[in-house]
Amino acid sequence: MKWLDDTEVSLTHRRVNKVTLSNVHVPLDMEQIRQSRNEDLVIKCTEKMFTEPGQYILSGEEQQGKTTVLKQAFRHFAQLGSPVLYLDSANINSAELSKVLSKAVGEQFNGIDLESFSEDTTPVILLDNLHEIKLNERYRNVLLEAITSYSEHVIITCSTAFTYVIPDVGPLDAYQRYELLGLGHKRRAELVEKWVALGVEECISEAELFNQCDEIKDQLNAVIRKNIVPSKPFYILMLLQMLEAGSQQNLDLSSHGHCYQQLIYQSFDKAKIGKKEFDTYLNVLTELAWELHKNGAAINQAQLDEFFEKYAEVYLSVDGVLMIQKLKENSILSERDHKLQFKYPYIHYFFVAKKIAEFYTSELVIREAVTNLIENLHREDYANILVFVTHHTKEKWVLDEIDAALKSLFADHTPALLSGEQLNFMQEFIAQIPDLVMEQRVIRDERAKSDLSLDELERNDDPLQKLSEASKNALNVDIPAVINRTFKGMEISGQIIRNRYATLPKASLLALAEQGANCGLRFLTFFIEISDAVKKDVIKFVVSSLEANPELTNTKIEADATKHFLMMTYGVINGVLRKTATSIGSKEASLIYELLPGLEKSPALSLLNQAISLRFTRKVDFAKLSQTNEKLKNNPVCARILKDMVIQHSYMFPVNFKEKQQLSELLGISVNQQRLMDRKKLIKA
Repeated sequence: MKWLDDTEVSLTHRRVNKVTLSNVHVPLDMEQIRQSRNEDLVIKCTEKMFTEPGQYILSGEEQQGKTTVLKQAFRHFAQLGSPVLYLDSANINSAELSKVLSKAVGEQFNGIDLESFSEDTTPVILLDNLHEIKLNERYRNVLLEAITSYSEHVIITCSTAFTYVIPDVGPLDAYQRYELLGLGHKRRAELVEKWVALGVEECISEAELFNQCDEIKDQLNAVIRKNIVPSKPFYILMLLQMLEAGSQQNLDLSSHGHCYQQLIYQSFDKAKIGKKEFDTYLNVLTELAWELHKNGAAINQAQLDEFFEKYAEVYLSVDGVLMIQKLKENSILSERDHKLQFKYPYIHYFFVAKKIAEFYTSELVIREAVTNLIENLHREDYANILVFVTHHTKEKWVLDEIDAALKSLFADHTPALLSGEQLNFMQEFIAQIPDLVMEQRVIRDERAKSDLSLDELERNDDPLQKLSEASKNALNVDIPAVINRTFKGMEISGQIIRNRYATLPKASLLALAEQGANCGLRFLTFFIEISDAVKKDVIKFVVSSLEANPELTNTKIEADATKHFLMMTYGVINGVLRKTATSIGSKEASLIYELLPGLEKSPALSLLNQAISLRFTRKVDFAKLSQTNEKLKNNPVCARILKDMVIQHSYMFPVNFKEKQQLSELLGISVNQQRLMDRKKLIKA
């Protein structure tokens, strides 16, 4: 029982004496390993292996949670009263199954032998870390053959690298093969909710629970940033621990930069690198990261040898072979296709950005590199390096470079006002579509759906692949690239606002917010102009799609096509406003958005300001909402977007019956006649 509840990492929480695995465990997801890319992607919860008897092999990286899955399996079967045995491959030194099982029974249960243990039912076998087994290939296969014949319910775990060996291991031919996935948005949300509710499960209000969860999720997502930090349970728990401890931060780093640095220091500790050597390793990694950046994020052995020769000309020489070996063994560096690279993107970005921050003012080549990063902001790796630069330095040049970059995007367009005149072509459409209704929704279900949709968007994203291949083909700078640069630029401006709201002058914060907002709104002007110009072509395309239905008349087809086009246009305008708000918004700097120049005259800025308020305060400010509504009452399109924002907010955050009545009266939103109370008041995770 002690082993089953051991988190294997020291965790502290302000409301409980000891954090156990039961306190923070959430089910993990796994992907069925496909034989070809033509096969459908199949993602299942790991609990499938507990409830559906079969023979499974589950692969995953180190610290991915493989042993935790087997601990949960053991607990599941033990609670059902089913015989179950856990076998650690590293401790197996015999191919004789009866010996192995007898030893396991003696270690895991009191007062029983193997014969009594398995006389009624064959035990479920949980074999952990097959890649660590000490038996040679012949006797390993003998043992696996015996296990496969002995039990119909077997779960084996192994490293990701071992999956390349599996096809040559005959006894595993019939096993169902899965790969363990990291914690996506949905699973992270479940873990954060457990963490927040720990010790107060029965008394914390739903509003307070979700508010605290979102505060932490925002911080986690900002650090993880699309798997830049691996979303393994171990890393998520480490980050939660850092946020919980509120440890003293290095004043030269932002809060997020501090998190990245602490993760790197933990890797140093794991590698048994002495504290006195930290500076040496940090310096080598900074210079090595720059060398990798210049060579497309990876270098071969000859380039590595040359790197250390040049390093010794500038700094005191080091034992490069020993350093690289230590760093490879402890998940800082890795080798792929005979080339050295960083194991995880965040380490690469951290050290490249460190080099830029330290040498920007003194080296022309670094300043030229920054110009190149900004010109190619549409590249994921370049945008992330710039974000990491903001963690390392508070120098004014960073703000100047970002400001210039944002000003250059869609510079020949003015920011969209979204006035009645600009949106005149949509007003008839808005008048015809049904009014919005505030429905009864279960908030926890809606939040889970939102997290699942985010997981879907990210599922095919491979930042490591992007990092290693980004420099192979220079992307053509076309409209999609400029659009991507626009969104990346807004994110960087928001990152600086959220990290440095306490130390930047109001004028600098306002300039960042204004440039970020105008950047998004200039894109909207471009989009509206383009939409109007290609309207006829888009409608023709939709018409051709609808003509396949012989029951529709030509008039009906054209009307439907026009409706599709306008719905798409409305969706993009709504989506860009929300994306801009999420990118540049901040709870702590909320006062800044009230000072945006032109706010009184621009419906677009009014909507943006309202979206930031809803997104970052997570509650409805009725005075502010009333003012916004008054400004937009003669603008049907913007009034509709405002209602849409408020309704979506009510689905994601607790809004009581009285507040829903106020919203209904203020915005003219119909409310579902069913009594507006959440059907589920489940506070426990």
